[in-house]
Amino acid sequence: MKAILVDDEGLALKDLERQLEKIGDIEIVGKFQNAAAALQRVGELRPDVAFLDIDMPEISGLEAAEQIHKINDDIEIVFVTAHHEYAIKAFELAALDYVLKPINADRLLHTINRLKLRASIRPASTEPPVATISCFTRLRIEYGKAEPFSWRTVRAQELFAYMVYKRNQPVRKDILLDLLWPDTEYKKAFTQLYTTVYQIRKSIEAAGLTIRLTNSGSDYYLDLGNNRYDVQEWENGRLSLPELNPETAAQHIAWLRSYEGDYLSETDYVWAENERKRLRDIWYKHALSVSEMWRASDCRKETLEIYELMEQRFPFSEELYFLIMQFHSDNGDLDMSKLKYDQLCSMLHEEYAISPSLAVRQWADATFR
Repeated sequence: MKAILVDDEGLALKDLERQLEKIGDIEIVGKFQNAAAALQRVGELRPDVAFLDIDMPEISGLEAAEQIHKINDDIEIVFVTAHHEYAIKAFELAALDYVLKPINADRLLHTINRLKLRASIRPASTEPPVATISCFTRLRIEYGKAEPFSWRTVRAQELFAYMVYKRNQPVRKDILLDLLWPDTEYKKAFTQLYTTVYQIRKSIEAAGLTIRLTNSGSDYYLDLGNNRYDVQEWENGRLSLPELNPETAAQHIAWLRSYEGDYLSETDYVWAENERKRLRDIWYKHALSVSEMWRASDCRKETLEIYELMEQRFPFSEELYFLIMQFHSDNGDLDMSKLKYDQLCSMLHEEYAISPSLAVRQWADATFR
């Protein structure tokens, strides 16, 4: 049975941990000295029970219990507090138990036995599907069903996409108003925001997903839980690559080829441009590292192959054209270098009505004269 412990007093937290470990059968998956931190992780940790102190600053244990049940109503709540006057309110919140400080070992054992009994008689439930949220090229949610995920409005789809971009961090409501309803009267815009959030929640609920969009006063917060996000997984894939060398290059190139298309490139979301550029820069710099490794290893065929892959992704990059020109020149193939220079001149003229940069022109004059 998995548990999280929340108490703003460090010594009390350690004492509860010690007593639970002594009893056994409880895996403590998280310890927190403020409720806000616990609420941020509860969707990810998926505990069976939360032991909550009640009298905590900012967010009380009672408020935290309400928020936890909004995230997952199956999580049992046990309040641990020095104040017996909270008992009635605690049980109004459907808490499993209420333990007074200082904690008595026999009383805590009674609580654990109640937890075990509740778990043994609880009907088995079907595990919710693990969804994959994809943002390369366009927003898609794959959740184990043939029919596509249903968005009630275009605005709901964009708001969800933005919250995925800002996942696991609070987003102020006024920022969302400026972003999505900049020309709408303030009161009406707030109504539209609340309606759109409601639409997102109903779509997530209808699909049976564990994604949570929660409200905390002036902010919204998106918790993806254990669901997958293709952009994050792609970035994590780079971190797990082995050191780059000719023997491991195939793994690096496979990672480059797994880039399915630019971030939300089929949308006109203005806010997505910075993220799109950031991901393109990650891809380009890594591809450049691979090309430099092949050049340093004097592997001409492999160098040209990676340059070709880079050209497919960046067909209008003068820097890339120049690298290829220099590569052919260094290998004594001035005809191919000159052909690439002519292609660069044509591309820049057709796309931007400009000539190559001064540095490239000077290099060409010195090389092809």
